[in-house]
Amino acid sequence: MRSSLVNLLLCICLLNLSKSEKLTFKNVTVRWRHNYKKGETVATSDSLKKIIPDDERVSVEIPGSIPILYEKSVFDIPNLKSLDLYDVSLQEIKPGAFGNLPHLKWISLRKNNLTEIKTNTFSDQKITYLDLSFNSIIVLHRGAFKNFNANLLLLANNKLTEFPSGVFENVTIRSLILADNLLHTIAPKALSTIALKRLTLSNNIFDEINPESFDMQQLVALFLNSNLVKLLRPGDLRNLPELKKLWLAVNDLEEIPEGVFNNTKLTVLNLNLNKIAKIASEAFDDMPVLIELHIDSNNLTQWDNNWLKGAKSLVQISVSENQIAEIPDEAFKNYPRMMTIDLHGSYIRNISVKGFDNLDYVDHLDLTYNEIDNWSPDLLGNVSIGRLDLTGNKLQCVEGDLKTIFRNVEYTILRENPWNEDCVKKIEEFVNNSKQYVPEDDD
Repeated sequence: MRSSLVNLLLCICLLNLSKSEKLTFKNVTVRWRHNYKKGETVATSDSLKKIIPDDERVSVEIPGSIPILYEKSVFDIPNLKSLDLYDVSLQEIKPGAFGNLPHLKWISLRKNNLTEIKTNTFSDQKITYLDLSFNSIIVLHRGAFKNFNANLLLLANNKLTEFPSGVFENVTIRSLILADNLLHTIAPKALSTIALKRLTLSNNIFDEINPESFDMQQLVALFLNSNLVKLLRPGDLRNLPELKKLWLAVNDLEEIPEGVFNNTKLTVLNLNLNKIAKIASEAFDDMPVLIELHIDSNNLTQWDNNWLKGAKSLVQISVSENQIAEIPDEAFKNYPRMMTIDLHGSYIRNISVKGFDNLDYVDHLDLTYNEIDNWSPDLLGNVSIGRLDLTGNKLQCVEGDLKTIFRNVEYTILRENPWNEDCVKKIEEFVNNSKQYVPEDDD
């Protein structure tokens, strides 16, 4: 009899110990608000539902330490609107921790110690925003996100090296941020079925754009800045038919061949800060909706006047900080009406007397900090320019009547050139009798 009683008491103790061990919230401060009301509760419980008020939709913030979210710890709370578990030393989320949260739109699990997202962790959730950034996530298990919908999923600043297939099952995500990981590959079709519009992969270690991995038929914007992409091949973008904005800045590209960007729907293409020394004459042909092209800070030594045939929507081209010594005849013939042509800091010394032929209008022509030492009186022809900036060149004088030479320029900026004494007087007269010149303190 005594033995049976001891055994019974032992079982009760073990049961209570087991329950205690599975308490998610232990002496934590739970801050909640709804409308203009705020509240704060210090509690120990296995369920958030038992802690917060249930009369109106609430937003909850829990500072402190929550190492594990156990099953049903955030469950069956119809009035929960947002949950902030920022920097709570969270190490593990048990499958089933979240469930039956019909009005939950915003979850932040940012800056914790998660290393994996297990199968069914975020099943059956329809939210606006889920932030899992700044953890130490190495593994995303198959089915981790099942029947899941979100406008924005952040997985930046983790330790992912690959993105496997099967993580998303019956999922719709509008924007996915995977920046600042160690990703070098995406499994084929892993992101193909989630209706993704915007994908950020900056600061990873991709060395190519594999069409089998980048098969996202609805993707509109792709950020691949600061990776290790060395080579672009014809057809690399063939499975991105709706792509409009592509950032490939800060990679290791040396050449742009024909067949990569042709006949795409790109409106913005950024190739800044690569090592590009060669661009095929046809590389940018037949890009009818391209609006902005950025090729700053590369190793280009020649300007090709055949670039951009059929780029009828182009309004901005920026090729600054290259090594282009000369601007050839009809340099801009394929895009005669521009908002911005930026060629600053590109070591340009000579501009062909026909360099601006077939250019009708440019709002801002930036030729600052080049090596230009001669400006032909007929150089601009009949091109209309809103703002011509020649600051920081090697001009000692401009032959001819400045008012006639710059007659179609609204603002002419001629600062920081080594003008000879006679030309200084000429410029002062031009300034005094013309509204074209921008004063020193106006820029």
